[in-house]
Amino acid sequence: MRIHIKTFGCTANIADSFRMRQLLTADGHTFTDAEEFADMVLVNTCTVTQTTQRNVLKYIHWVSGTGKQVIVAGCLAAAQPDMLEGTDCETLTPSSLEDITVIAGNGGSQTASKDSGYDMPLIEGVTGIVSISQGCVGQCSYCIVRQARGELKSRPIPEIVREFRSLIALGARELQLSSQDIAAYGLDTGYRLPELLKELTSIDGDHMIRVGMMNPFSVLDIVEEVADAFKDLHIFKFLHLPIQSGSDRVLESMNRKHTVDDFKHIVTVFRRRFPHIVLSTDFIAGYPTETDEDFYATLKLLEDIEPQKVNITRYSPRPNTPAYLLYDMPDRKKKERSRLLTKSHHNVNREMLQRKIGEQTRILTNEAGKNNSTVGRDIYYNMVAVSENLPLGEWHNVTIVDSTITYLIGELQK
Repeated sequence: MRIHIKTFGCTANIADSFRMRQLLTADGHTFTDAEEFADMVLVNTCTVTQTTQRNVLKYIHWVSGTGKQVIVAGCLAAAQPDMLEGTDCETLTPSSLEDITVIAGNGGSQTASKDSGYDMPLIEGVTGIVSISQGCVGQCSYCIVRQARGELKSRPIPEIVREFRSLIALGARELQLSSQDIAAYGLDTGYRLPELLKELTSIDGDHMIRVGMMNPFSVLDIVEEVADAFKDLHIFKFLHLPIQSGSDRVLESMNRKHTVDDFKHIVTVFRRRFPHIVLSTDFIAGYPTETDEDFYATLKLLEDIEPQKVNITRYSPRPNTPAYLLYDMPDRKKKERSRLLTKSHHNVNREMLQRKIGEQTRILTNEAGKNNSTVGRDIYYNMVAVSENLPLGEWHNVTIVDSTITYLIGELQK
């Protein structure tokens, strides 16, 4: 059977789509990038915001109308199955990915098994994705993800190490650690993130590790150990630490289990060791209890800490969450606050990247760019584009000659 996979959402969803594709491939199915040539469409969904949910449902209704077999997987299927009523779709949740071969029907080889999923390394180009855990320990008042992903379930370290080694053997040069919250790893087993990083960084090879998103409340008690682990040359000096609000009052209402000072402390610990570390953070604009004073505290925090990457999301009420019962402020106010945060971030980032012009650095090429260009990452995970068409997975010395709001432009050193 020819299958088209459409993926919405985060790195975890991308990893899940890879996993399902491998299971289906092992079961004899083939794949196409175009829906019109597919016999079946697998939609891996996200429902983190209303906007995403609308886009997902629009696509599902459209593809269902083509007469093709449709399977809906991911967070929407798990957390809001009622939204799929009236559609002729079969569903699959993130906790039962291995059932995809049963739902899809056998394509020929019958080699896939229910336990085979994690035996298949996830790699695309020179980038490998390693899922270290599923679920979350947080209880954020606005978040629907826990309903979809469930409670924390960490994979054993030896199992992760085996997959890591397999990816390196297959040619992976960038290894991305994936989870709903990387810092929560091991809270259910007793073996925490520093122990895992120690095992992974002891593996020889010409590769780099990108550590994914860590919630402040999960990393706070191990921040020194994690920061020390980042000293290893195999780890990108990149910290994704979502704050969501610059107001303690709003953070308490969100049930985030950390304060602004906690966040600043974590940032300070990392910047003390790595002054040029790239900081990424997330903000929610227009949370129901956010006053003008709260918002401007958030705006000031952004300007003070100067994160180089910022994800800004307008608050969206999600069903069956505590915040769903709160008064939702008008969209125009949320849009205006989002616009101001975005403008401030662009100003900060533009200046930070412009200061790098003239610097010499090394980049690991990891993806093809437009017009025969190549994209690479430096040790801080800065995106650097060069005009040459270079092989992926190689290190090159470059000089930064220009910048945009979001990436650097490099020139190969001759």
